[in-house]
Amino acid sequence: MKRILCKRQIQTIILLSAVIFILLCGVAYTVSTRTTTAVDNTPAGAEKPPHELLRAARPSANEHIAWETNLGGTGRETPVTVLQKNNEIFVFGNTDSADLDFAGKAADKTRGFCARLSLLGRTLSFTVFDFTVAKAIPVSEGFAVAGNEGSVAGIYLLSDDLTQTGKANMPTTHALTAVGLYEFDNRYFLVASAYNDLTQKTSLLLHIYTKGLSREYEKVFAHSYGLELLDILPYNGGYLLAASAQLQSLGCLTLFRFSAMSEPVPADIDLGHAYAPTAFMPLGDGYAAVCDNGGNCEILLIDADLQKSNLHFSSKTPNANRKTLFYAGGAYAYTGEKLLKLSDDGRIVGTLDLAVQRITDYCYNGVAAFAAGITPNGITVVMIGAQATQTRTFAAKEPQTALLCAGNSSVLFAADTSGATADCGDFFGGTDVWVGKMPLTA
Repeated sequence: MKRILCKRQIQTIILLSAVIFILLCGVAYTVSTRTTTAVDNTPAGAEKPPHELLRAARPSANEHIAWETNLGGTGRETPVTVLQKNNEIFVFGNTDSADLDFAGKAADKTRGFCARLSLLGRTLSFTVFDFTVAKAIPVSEGFAVAGNEGSVAGIYLLSDDLTQTGKANMPTTHALTAVGLYEFDNRYFLVASAYNDLTQKTSLLLHIYTKGLSREYEKVFAHSYGLELLDILPYNGGYLLAASAQLQSLGCLTLFRFSAMSEPVPADIDLGHAYAPTAFMPLGDGYAAVCDNGGNCEILLIDADLQKSNLHFSSKTPNANRKTLFYAGGAYAYTGEKLLKLSDDGRIVGTLDLAVQRITDYCYNGVAAFAAGITPNGITVVMIGAQATQTRTFAAKEPQTALLCAGNSSVLFAADTSGATADCGDFFGGTDVWVGKMPLTA
């Protein structure tokens, strides 16, 4: 009996040993083959960039910045849109940094990205897309993005967690570049430009999509001059596309009236000078356009019937600074040296000296107007309230753009910078996106 028990015990021990051995081999294989993940859910190992993608914001040396952070890799990053949604901050842009590419794409290939931040500036996620970003707008289901995959323009739908949920491409028969995206009447309006090498003129192609990205209409906007999109606005039950048209030394403002069912009807407004408009917007019962004539800033007024009604010479100081118009709770014009507030009939009702190369963004929070401009050495943010006007200047190296998003108690900015400065205390190489928060003072 003892011999039988011992034999059975030996068999049991051998069987258990074999099972344990097999389990250990399986664990070893799993550990050796799975992708390791850091505690912040960023891929680790050779694909991980030399800095942390997910990081906390840092205090700034500038007393007017509550927190700041840099987004970027060893290459060039440029911001396109900054916005706040669901108590989080989203920064859309483009990058050619190979160390941000976890999908193994070729180095130096530009593609889009979106960084998701907390309201305290901590980077929660960093998503790289297969397409570049031209414009991003928030929608009820997440985000709609106009962009390009090579020479193919398209619209891309993203969920709030930045997962792509749909896309629609424009025709591949021509090289197209996405230049505009709008949302009207529960539809998406995607605009792309096409350059003809033979005629050396640019035309515009508009696709109108349902929310499910079914294409309903296609519109072609062409001119004997080359066209540059300025804006699309609702107009008399249809829509109005404003474009800058220029050929050699001739320029004009071209307005196309159209509806979903009708073809575009152009109306040229000859400016009579060797320049073309750089901005267009509603003003009073009509519209206004701004142009640069040899450095001088001229504001063209247009009535509701799209007829030229007046022309203002707002500045006679020749400079290369870009003239513009924008609406931020009121109509404003930048002349290249001054920021003007305009009445509904185009009169100047307020003025502020401002030395920036161009206004790159503007916004309104229901109480104050905000505008961002750039200089070779920094960005300038102007805050125009009912009681006071404040100007904040922050050091940045060779910025090309500065974007704004205004809340009730603070303003977010996103700018590009090519190095660390007195205000920007970190830098990863190439050009980074510099994000910061400015508290609003009473």
